[in-house]
Order: sequence, then C-alpha cells, then structure tokens
Amino acid sequence: MKYLLTTIMTIGFAFTGVQAQEANKAPQEKTFSKEERAAAKVKKENELMEAFKTAGLTDDEQQKYRSIMEESSAFGKALKADATLSDEEKAAKSKEYSKAKEGRIKELLGVEKYKALKEIQKSQKEAAKAAN
Repeated sequence: MKYLLTTIMTIGFAFTGVQAQEANKAPQEKTFSKEERAAAKVKKENELMEAFKTAGLTDDEQQKYRSIMEESSAFGKALKADATLSDEEKAAKSKEYSKAKEGRIKELLGVEKYKALKEIQKSQKEAAKAAN
C-alpha cells in the first residue's frame, strides 16, 4: 500500500513539474513571409502618407519627420544590441530618447500639426487593432 501511494505521489509531482515547465515557455513569435512583410511595409507607408496629408504637413516637414524617425530606429537598434546595459537601463535610455524625439517633432511641426498627426496615428492604430 505504501509503495502504491509513493508511486502515485511521484507520478503526480512529475506531472506537475512538467506542466509548470510547459507554462513557462515563451510563445513562439509569428514569422512573416517576404510577401507579408512587404505588404505590411506598403500599408504602413500608405497610412503615414495619409496622416501627413490629413495633418497638412509640407514636403520639407515630411522629410525632416522621416529623418528623425530613421535616427530613432537606428538608436533603438544600437540600444538593443548594447550588451553592457541592463534591461532597466535600456528602458530608461529609450524613454529619455523618446521624450527628446517627441520634443524635436513638436518643434518641427508646431503644436497644432503635431496634435493632428498624433490623433490621426492613434486612430489608425485603433482601427488596425479592431481589424485584427
């Protein structure tokens, strides 16, 4: 009887351990094909152009906005690749850079165009979430 109880408890503990390990696994990231990535890029560009047009940005403002965003992307990639910083330090630097970037964009566009652009981008993001 003791042997049977011990066996059942051992199996129960082993099963619980396996379940706990399965629960801790990170979900697989969805991978996109080249066509899906290209379609997403085109959609993003179209939404950005629509936002520019609706907010009333000039060609010069659009180019400067894009250059700021390219710098931001490069900074983010460099920050992500920096193994000397902890995750908290990376998050702090990213937040600090983001505030500076938003300040530069606001200075470039002015308060009215900045608010209009952010509202349009927010509505586009919400529409994309609703579609999924």
